[in-house]
Amino acid sequence: MRLVCRECRLRKCYSAGMKSELVRSRKENFACTRRKNSRNTNSDPHSNSPSTRQSMSPDDDDWSFQMFDEKPIEASSSSSSTTVTQQPPLTNQMMVTEESSRTSSFDGGYCSSLPSSSSTIHPSTGPSLPDHQAILQNYHSMETGLCSRRRIMYTSTDMDFILDSHSTLQCPYTVSDLRPHDFRSFRGMLRHDFVILFDYATRFPEFNTFTSHEKNMFYRLILAVDFILSSAYYSAKLGQAHRQMIMTNGEFLCMDPLPMSGNEPNARQYFASDEDFSKYKALMPMHIAIWEESVLPFARMNVSFEEFCLLKALTVWHCTYYKFTETGREKCRRQRNIIIDCLSKMCHSQGENGERRVGELLMSMNYIMESTQKLTSSYVMLTFFDVLNCDSMLHEMLNFKY
Repeated sequence: MRLVCRECRLRKCYSAGMKSELVRSRKENFACTRRKNSRNTNSDPHSNSPSTRQSMSPDDDDWSFQMFDEKPIEASSSSSSTTVTQQPPLTNQMMVTEESSRTSSFDGGYCSSLPSSSSTIHPSTGPSLPDHQAILQNYHSMETGLCSRRRIMYTSTDMDFILDSHSTLQCPYTVSDLRPHDFRSFRGMLRHDFVILFDYATRFPEFNTFTSHEKNMFYRLILAVDFILSSAYYSAKLGQAHRQMIMTNGEFLCMDPLPMSGNEPNARQYFASDEDFSKYKALMPMHIAIWEESVLPFARMNVSFEEFCLLKALTVWHCTYYKFTETGREKCRRQRNIIIDCLSKMCHSQGENGERRVGELLMSMNYIMESTQKLTSSYVMLTFFDVLNCDSMLHEMLNFKY
């Protein structure tokens, strides 16, 4: 029974000076050991010698910490026996605290661990997450700024109105601002589109800590995610009544009935030249796929502006997670967890079914990421065969190799 009774083992640990708030779960202990082993493997082979390990102080290893109190043994003046301080009796509250400190963390595809209700902070989980209101306000400000810049660029709105509403602007266009899409003049993303999204990208937390290649990859993925998600959000707010797909530049495509893809028999007869027909046939299937696979499912969720801001940022972090090195992934994982925690608190504060709402938003990233990948592949093909007279910067973005 000595090895079976948990309470007896726990009493013995407390009597030895164990700190319950420093106990790690099995997963956390395994992850810590794995990181230490990988770091030692990559270091100088001579650094693993016994003499080197013995000379290393605990401060040199950021994963080492004091598990037990190193209490000095008091020697009695009259006897050589030692006195041990008696540990207070174990209470039910101490048992609950111990069990909660050993709760395992989850590090799946989307998040590693959300803060528990306990006030105990585990050493391996780092500092507590920032206030979710501050996080929401940051991404909200980034998105309203992006809307204001698009309204300046693509509409004839008076500057007085933009200055008065820039902090609350949730959509850059009104129905009267929309223009019909003309595939003949379509050139993809232009230089001013890159300028508009540059400020948006640089305001992401920890962006300035990325390497040059990581910044380039991060910015490149923002371009693709914004094209899909912003178009889906604008279409849900403005185009659903008339079944219109609203693009990020304020142009719209009528999707009821669906336009022909160009692959139909005798489709060539509707075009004045082979050049127009080739360009239409290359562009329209891409737009139809975005409409059916992203815009329509996104519109059915009836996403609020706050949810849209967080979901867009979360998708960017999640996409870049699979493109970065381990150091960059750690930053992506940290920011991803912060947004999921903020999203969870916001959904739960709005009423019942908070878990279901969070699940719907997280699952929507699947088709958004798939559409993002298809969009990038389509643009690579369009620029490779010179179907579009693209801006030179778009060529640079598509040809970038990480």
